[in-house]
Amino acid sequence: MKAIYWIVDYCYFFLGKVLMLVHTNPPKHYLGYVIKDKIPVILIPGISVKWGFLKHLGDSISHLGHPVYVISKLKFNLLDIPQSAKLIRETVDENHLKNAIIIGHSKGGIIGKYFLIHENKDNRVKGLIAIGSPFSGSKIVHHLRGIAFKELAPESKTIKDINSNRKANAKIISIMPEFDNHVWSEKKSYLDGALLNITFPVKGHHKIVFDQKSIEKIIELIEKFN
Repeated sequence: MKAIYWIVDYCYFFLGKVLMLVHTNPPKHYLGYVIKDKIPVILIPGISVKWGFLKHLGDSISHLGHPVYVISKLKFNLLDIPQSAKLIRETVDENHLKNAIIIGHSKGGIIGKYFLIHENKDNRVKGLIAIGSPFSGSKIVHHLRGIAFKELAPESKTIKDINSNRKANAKIISIMPEFDNHVWSEKKSYLDGALLNITFPVKGHHKIVFDQKSIEKIIELIEKFN
């Protein structure tokens, strides 16, 4: 049965790849049809994909009036996590954001936590919704090539760094699918001391960001930061 979950999940992975290739620039409504007092949202995708992978989620958030920011300079999200967090900081400063939240998928959630610890001294970003993020690392990267993947290993310097700081956890909602084929860790995406840890009835690391019921719940959770 798990083999079927993997196959279905990779169908969603390739759907996301198509979206990111077709949509190279964020739609105008991300910043053009904003309702006053709606929380600004910064979208951070997972490793090896561009912002467009999360377009389905971003569109749903935007249509409710939230300003949605993407960080095009991340490109395929292969930069190291500290450098990626600095790019978020650039976006916050350039757009004079206040009371924003980050929504990060997979590695995007790790970048988000690193940002909260190291780049958010003025609290311009008030929280993070992480989706399928390997906060304890993932052993799957031991089978993958590339320096960018090794940064997500359980023994990596970055994973140890973010786990040494639990204060930021109180600002994080960690969402996880009930079956995650990419987060190989005993704790999955569970985060000690998190604002919330929630398991969604979805099977698949990538499928969760396309599942409509999951998206609706994620949008509800944005209001937790109001």
